[in-house]
Amino acid sequence: AAGDRALVDFAFRRTHGAEAAMTVARASAMVGFAATSNVEAARRFGLSAVGTMAHSYIEAFEGEAEAFRAFAEDNPANAILLVDTYDTLAGVRNAVAVITEMGLGRGDSGDSGNSDSDRGDSGDRGGGAGIRLDSGDLAALAREARGLLDEAGLTQTQIFVSGGLDEYAIADLLAAGAPIDAFGVGTKLGVSEDAPSLESVYKLVAYGGRPVMKLSTGKASTPGAKQVFRVSDASDASDATPGKAADVIALRDEASPAGAEPLLVPVMQNGTRTHFDTLAAARARFEADLDALPKTAKQIRDPLAPTAGPSADAAALAAAIEEKLIERDHAPEV
Repeated sequence: AAGDRALVDFAFRRTHGAEAAMTVARASAMVGFAATSNVEAARRFGLSAVGTMAHSYIEAFEGEAEAFRAFAEDNPANAILLVDTYDTLAGVRNAVAVITEMGLGRGDSGDSGNSDSDRGDSGDRGGGAGIRLDSGDLAALAREARGLLDEAGLTQTQIFVSGGLDEYAIADLLAAGAPIDAFGVGTKLGVSEDAPSLESVYKLVAYGGRPVMKLSTGKASTPGAKQVFRVSDASDASDATPGKAADVIALRDEASPAGAEPLLVPVMQNGTRTHFDTLAAARARFEADLDALPKTAKQIRDPLAPTAGPSADAAALAAAIEEKLIERDHAPEV
């Protein structure tokens, strides 16, 4: 959704506990977030720690410009000024005055993440500073703020946006042409607001070497220990059609289909964890897996996910055991 814009994890204060926040920060970094506001996660995982100011910080000062000035004195290399505490556009003007007065980012030609060609002149100013919008019509305010910044010659000053964002809001903002350089995402990233529960349970598939299954209506299980294979050409767009399987759910002792990769590996043996990827390795695997998905599966809205289907042997085993169970249940009592 964000394209080449930077994303920052703002989820710490929204997650269900400190360890959940650590998990979110690591997962965010794995999938491409540039930084986190969680300083402990940054220390633990070697991430970039970033943050801006709070509205309460600004309210603690007699005036907004005074707050901006104090913050910039403490953070001259990366002063991101929150401009919507009182009046957003007035806040932008105060930010412009402070950034100009203090010479923040003067002469910095670093890439701000925005691809507009008029943002890269080495004479541009404001590259070490930015403003943050956290409320209101973010697209309209970003345009007006960009105009005020550019008019003051602060063409490299970044516009950072936050406030209830998710992938849909970000996609809509960029589709509308909003001149935004980076996004802070918190609540929708750190909690499962759209799916607060997971209907998932372990099923017994074998006992004492004997494959077993359940026939409950709507909850039937598939017998036998499994392996899942991903076929190398499963990323073809044709594989994204409804009902067409991209992965093969096979029995564990089946031979690998030609050109297929087994996905399941042991992660614990005899109570000891045996497999743990570094963050760099996890990120590399994620990027490879993402690239392998068909474009239709990566649509922000109405994605068409590839499905998984049983191998011939797995389907035959399920059919045979189901038939056996039905015959047993209908057999006359002796």
